[in-house]
Amino acid sequence: MNSTSLSSSSLKKSKSSNWGDFTLTGPTHLTTINWSDEYQQCCVAACLVQGIYTLHEKHAGGLKWWESFHFRITQELRDEDGSSIIGGIFLYTGPSDASAPSIAIAFRGTATTQDWKMNYRASVNELHETSRFQHAMEAVELAGSQGSSMGRRIWLCGHSLGAALAMLVGKRMAKVGVYLDTFLFNPPFALRKGGRILNCSAFGLVAVLSPPLLSLPLAVKYALRQRETSKAMQSIEAQQSFANLCSWVPRLFVNPGDFICSDYIKHLEKRKQRGRLPQPTAEELEHPFLIPSAKLVKNLCTFKKNAIDKVHGLSQWWKAELKLQSKDYIRALPSP
Repeated sequence: MNSTSLSSSSLKKSKSSNWGDFTLTGPTHLTTINWSDEYQQCCVAACLVQGIYTLHEKHAGGLKWWESFHFRITQELRDEDGSSIIGGIFLYTGPSDASAPSIAIAFRGTATTQDWKMNYRASVNELHETSRFQHAMEAVELAGSQGSSMGRRIWLCGHSLGAALAMLVGKRMAKVGVYLDTFLFNPPFALRKGGRILNCSAFGLVAVLSPPLLSLPLAVKYALRQRETSKAMQSIEAQQSFANLCSWVPRLFVNPGDFICSDYIKHLEKRKQRGRLPQPTAEELEHPFLIPSAKLVKNLCTFKKNAIDKVHGLSQWWKAELKLQSKDYIRALPSP
């Protein structure tokens, strides 16, 4: 990861479109921020992620996406070869407020060829084995240790592929009892069992076009991993890890019309219908994209049919007319 000092002159205008211009497309209706308001928290978190997109694209108007809410970027998080910015760490410099985050960490979604490779790794449950995850984990652990030592509130945010990355990082932190306020916008849902993708739409054609010959080795790998994890779940350490994980309640921002993430709605509802599960499962603890607890936030606004760029887009989450419906899904631990 590279730490970089930024200035207005370092950002170059890359496109003729106004997608990155805060004054034209951003939430200019938010003139003051109530940090206790969940809608406004959603808007600000989405804007920080948008700021990472504009940094990657070197858009001239990028600074406003975080400076408008009194944030200063302290570190760019780059891919392993340094060619693209995948995330950033922000420091809050505004008026003191116990509900405001002191530190925010944000990850963007797909924008490069390398990102599509990461999408494929995610679709076969291997994103946590990549150098991108390791670099992100190291950066968040450092920020987390600095923030926790001073009693600071830390936000973790991501969109699409960035949401998948943030989920893995947040889950790893939660297992050791470090809880980050997590905002996952349009997180891809991909559940693979025995080499078979149960929801291949989550990562689009990358998952659909997975070579058939991969099925057998993936099935063997999955079976061995599940066997090892099931044994590990019997340990006191694993039980404590699961208890810690249940206490982490990330916010999943999902559009019901977005096939990439909408299966989280079905998954959480189906699990809730089962009621209290007698024992924690190895899959809940180790599967990259399964989490015991979550706050599901649905966008109830109406969109045109097949408008995937809208229903999966980040900008929907800071609109003034946004209609949100939230529901908690808290995994209850079995009674001793």
